[in-house]
Amino acid sequence: MTLSARVQHIGQQIAAASGPNLSSTLCAGLQSLLGWPYKVAPKFVFDAHARTETFAAVIYTTPDAALALEDGAIPADNAAAVIDASERLDLAGFQQAYARTAAVKRLAKAPAPIMKEAPVSTNTLGIIFAQRTDLPIEVFVAEFERLNVETPCEFWPDMVVLAGVGVINYAVQFPCEGLSGDHLQPAPGAARRKPPPMYVVIVIRPASAFAFNKMAAFLVGHLVFFSPGAQLPNFQDLMEGMPDTAITHGGYQFNLAGELLPVPRQYYNERYMPPSPLRIEDRKGELMATIQLLPWQDGGVLLLRGKLPLEGLLVFLDPAARTTLSILRRPNDLQLSYVLPISQKQFAAFLQRFQHRSNMVVKPAEGKWLVQKLANEGASSPFVARLLMGVLRIRDAAYPDHARRETFDKIYEMVSTSLFSARDTAKEIHKLWEAHAQKVTSGTCVRRTAQALHIDESIDRELRKLTESFLNASVRALKHGLQELAIELGVDIGFWFQKQQAFDKAAALLAGTDPLLADYLIEARRAWSASLVLRRNAVEHEGWALPKVVYRDEAGAVFAAQPDVDASPSASSCRACSIGCAARLKILPYIS
Repeated sequence: MTLSARVQHIGQQIAAASGPNLSSTLCAGLQSLLGWPYKVAPKFVFDAHARTETFAAVIYTTPDAALALEDGAIPADNAAAVIDASERLDLAGFQQAYARTAAVKRLAKAPAPIMKEAPVSTNTLGIIFAQRTDLPIEVFVAEFERLNVETPCEFWPDMVVLAGVGVINYAVQFPCEGLSGDHLQPAPGAARRKPPPMYVVIVIRPASAFAFNKMAAFLVGHLVFFSPGAQLPNFQDLMEGMPDTAITHGGYQFNLAGELLPVPRQYYNERYMPPSPLRIEDRKGELMATIQLLPWQDGGVLLLRGKLPLEGLLVFLDPAARTTLSILRRPNDLQLSYVLPISQKQFAAFLQRFQHRSNMVVKPAEGKWLVQKLANEGASSPFVARLLMGVLRIRDAAYPDHARRETFDKIYEMVSTSLFSARDTAKEIHKLWEAHAQKVTSGTCVRRTAQALHIDESIDRELRKLTESFLNASVRALKHGLQELAIELGVDIGFWFQKQQAFDKAAALLAGTDPLLADYLIEARRAWSASLVLRRNAVEHEGWALPKVVYRDEAGAVFAAQPDVDASPSASSCRACSIGCAARLKILPYIS
């Protein structure tokens, strides 16, 4: 058995432990993974002025033997991590666990020793663990964000673990890059001295059966720094076989005071278009580097790409903005300053000084952005929010590789284009019908003679054409687009369109491996997809056409009766089908 498999088994035992045994099972499982000098037990933590409640598990180093300790007490200096565990977590329980975890982080600690060999962290890691919950994981993420606004960042819990579901924690992301790894809070005061140029983002990891593995690896990653030289497993071995998918949800930045504050909404990807970088060229016009200023809370970050050393450029900054000359070097010749107290005006003056005192030329980059309007609606529309913004956001998390992402985009563009066509056509049908029905009811296009009732407007031809267009676009999105998209995502749903006997057999097999998807396909076929495909096939292969509008003369009033599509009025059916076409894409987030 691999270490990862053993840890997964330990996690299953902890998740299945009865209430009275949860703490002991959790402590025993962790103790079997951790070596010297760590011990794990249910304890409370204290300093000279306060004490916490007893946690289900405290990971600690042995206190000084000279201390006269109360039974179950651990000094704050010895507490490496605490785990607040519960059988079932609801929103009120989460709020209480958050408060308990914040309380242990508020305890006073001695300063971290300065060691040249390896950095040392004296922080107490705080983890909230639950065996089960009835709430979606997104509910806890939203509450996490709300409580973080009210709490200084050094007191935030570090991770939430929902056994068998996933984990919520923080990850680091540098500008122009994807996620780099988990975030551990820096030592007190470190971020104030040199605010790092990185985003700290909340991530949801659908670790499922590997949730405890992720927790154990995260814990080990912290314990390495709490007691350098400790006997600990390799954190990567703990996660062998675990999916690496993560969904980001909200981000933070360090300000000049070293506090983590939410990234302003106007700087999120879907709202912010950064200024083009400026070119730094030599006198011959050869590109040496590009540079730009990133707005950053109450300051800014200089981002340089190229071979020029950013440290050398920083000396041209106004002394008031030059709080540090340190930089961070990232892959692909990317260099970042730490967060500086610099404004756009100071940035312009800095570049002017640099150009005057060097043999370099600073000039705007060539080329312009092309921004083209897509539609007259935005994310406030459920259709756009779910089928464009929502799906594409999940795509970003599921496809970190740009080549794979482009493959997905090409297929999904066909799906979305067909859905837009079906939706637009459904609106046209509704508009055409409502206008004609109103004219008939009001008598605008109705004439009576002794022998006949005259309707001076016909919509039969246009209504048939629109209905055929709607059916073709809907089935194209469903049968071709969605089927290809599912294959790209690793699922074959071709049996959805087969005859009933073949469908029933394949659906039964799918239910054994993916019951949620099987239930969805069965219900969707019963409710709308089968009739939609059959009616479109009738148009293509049997010459079916929408019946003509029927007019009724009742008690001196004339009414237009909607033609039937599968025993339903055509306009109503088309509106229902357009909703069905949109609803079918609920499958995408699940497959992703």
